[in-house]
Amino acid sequence: MHNQARYEGRVSDDLEESPVYQEIEGDQGSNDDDLLSNILPSYHMFQSTISKALTPIHENFTDKPPNYEVAPVRSQSSLLQSPDCAPSNTISNDEFVLSEQYRNRVIEEESVDTWENTILANVHKLPNLSLLNNPVSQNLEIDIKITEKVCQKGVEPTFIDPSGTEYKQGDYIHGYATLRNTSNEPIRFDMIYVLFEGTLTVLESTRGIIDPSTPRIIHKFLNMTDLFASWSYANIDRLATDNGYPHDWCYNETDPYDGTTLAIDVNRFLQPGVTYKRYFSFKIPEKLLDNICSPHEFPLHLNIPPTIGQPRNVQLPKSIKGSKVTRIKDFSFLDTSIQYGVNVKIIGKSSDFKYASREDRYILAKECSYPIRVVPTSHVQRMMLDNYNENDIRLFYKAFVDAVQAKLEVGRALANTGSIGSRRPELTPTSSRDESGSKLKSLYQTANGEISKCIKNKKESADDYYQYMAPLKKKFLTGPSKGYGFISLSTPKRTYFASYQSPPKYRRLRPHVSATSLDVPFELSFFYSKASKKDIKLPLVKHVTAELVVFTSRSNKYPIPLEISHEMCFKDHEVESKKSVQNFDSIIVAPFQNYYQELRALLKKVGTDVLRIENQLFQDVLCLGSLATKYINLSFQKLRISSQAGDPSPQDLSAIRWEIDPDCHPDYSLFSKKFTLHLDLKDCALKGQKVSYTNCFDYMTLVPSFQNCYVARLYYLKVSCHLSSGEISTVNVPVTIEH
Repeated sequence: MHNQARYEGRVSDDLEESPVYQEIEGDQGSNDDDLLSNILPSYHMFQSTISKALTPIHENFTDKPPNYEVAPVRSQSSLLQSPDCAPSNTISNDEFVLSEQYRNRVIEEESVDTWENTILANVHKLPNLSLLNNPVSQNLEIDIKITEKVCQKGVEPTFIDPSGTEYKQGDYIHGYATLRNTSNEPIRFDMIYVLFEGTLTVLESTRGIIDPSTPRIIHKFLNMTDLFASWSYANIDRLATDNGYPHDWCYNETDPYDGTTLAIDVNRFLQPGVTYKRYFSFKIPEKLLDNICSPHEFPLHLNIPPTIGQPRNVQLPKSIKGSKVTRIKDFSFLDTSIQYGVNVKIIGKSSDFKYASREDRYILAKECSYPIRVVPTSHVQRMMLDNYNENDIRLFYKAFVDAVQAKLEVGRALANTGSIGSRRPELTPTSSRDESGSKLKSLYQTANGEISKCIKNKKESADDYYQYMAPLKKKFLTGPSKGYGFISLSTPKRTYFASYQSPPKYRRLRPHVSATSLDVPFELSFFYSKASKKDIKLPLVKHVTAELVVFTSRSNKYPIPLEISHEMCFKDHEVESKKSVQNFDSIIVAPFQNYYQELRALLKKVGTDVLRIENQLFQDVLCLGSLATKYINLSFQKLRISSQAGDPSPQDLSAIRWEIDPDCHPDYSLFSKKFTLHLDLKDCALKGQKVSYTNCFDYMTLVPSFQNCYVARLYYLKVSCHLSSGEISTVNVPVTIEH
């Protein structure tokens, strides 16, 4: 998680062991950066706010508040961040699947990290009195206002409506929160947090019925705490121009603009009838902490993900409660959402709020959340991919599969079901060429060689192409069909980029970007043996179709143990052997389902004391074998074809001439059509749906491509050539939506 405080300088060794500090560069010369102060919180301040223990303790309010250090004012804004989950360096039997722990599931390891035992890390697990008819909680009112600039005492703020704004990295969110006790008695609290949080939520869903009250997964990948707005032991200088005394609690200090009270006393009581105001400022970071993706630490999982999905059970501020919620069709799972918001949380003890419990414990007395839509720019991901490409993803995946197979080989040998030398075929998402039968094998190898040679003559490697090959067969009324040639559809292996288009509500402050067109070159080839049949008729192309596949994957429990590439979603080279769809489910999920079942069987047969399998490896296999996937196929209502051989354009593919390859082997013939497919994402529509609009982005949203530890969103084109004889050649092409 990220926890924010403004500070500068070297942190103490004690602080380095728990949260991680990372400097986020601000805009040079920014008014916000110059106006806001920075502090280095003392260890006691950190322990009493960010790292406040989960178990209530008695605190002595007679002592003076602790000191804190003032950092140089003219510095870039920085973030105090705490890990969501930090791995332990201790090696023990707990790292392996043990017999007494194994009950058809993986037992989660208990974290010994201090952060995991804090209120802030577990606030979503506390009893939430905002959802209950608790009489004390109902007397608390929280409101949040978003302002254009940094809030200052005595200065009239300019309010803005962020519901029409999409925020990105480096953007500031300014405003203030008000808290009011409407009862006639003081209300005691233990902590007030003012946060900017990014949360992934997966709700329980049974047979399509979603239960919003019981989340299955809550993953807080971003948690920024404003120490100035949150309650703390010291009077902190929020602005660079402030020069306050840290032990001065500023009793009865008010904002002349509206008369609200700016300070909460050391005894932590919200007095009746008093409206308290807490100023806040947050800056969206460029990326997440490295240890937010623990234990895998994948670079692509550290990018800021976009807002996606529909949140449920959000406690909105009074000022926007009841306002119309804009539902965005972004093709997310119905039970899954990634949301950002400015959140205010009041923490108290159950005894102070008359909440029945066996022993005194912390409860979430009141909370309020102001939703903020975040759509990050892709420049960070682009810079990352310059030095980190799909080959790195492929190598890691291969090493992971090798580790799983090695465990299986050991287990089979121990169970006397096979030898260590016997291996299953390696799983790899690339270079997967399936053969379609012994009778066509020889012709396929020759055709593949001739087409590859033709490609190499163009000074390009055959491995740099996505290709689909299918046998052409002559059908007879009596007897089986007989193959006489191959049809091939190929395109250069590259990723195509398109610009993210904001929903209509968010376009008023951002000009509409029209970079949604794609121009994809293809080559349709026909190969046959001259000895196989006389008077060969060249295939007749009936029509071409194109679809944009919106692919979403989600883990049901554990962090995804790999980075997903397009080559895991479809094969780069494929020969039709049977009518089966090759996609992420068949390439990744299904094999790991088999791996998981075999590992379970071996553990039961051999015993966990004999076959030592690390918990992490077992969880990773289970995660991949149980990934949920969702495919939405958007068909292109319009497409244009042009020839690469100088023919007039646009035109029908059947009108483009077949060109013979003069360098082909004399015993064979190779013909090809070269064409370019011109597509525009604005022309997409749900498959089978009749539409009348001219721009699909007025009705749907394609969020930028992203992936994190639990959710991934990728896009790719599915282009098919339909022949009059009934054969269909299909090639998939990677597409990345950028912002």
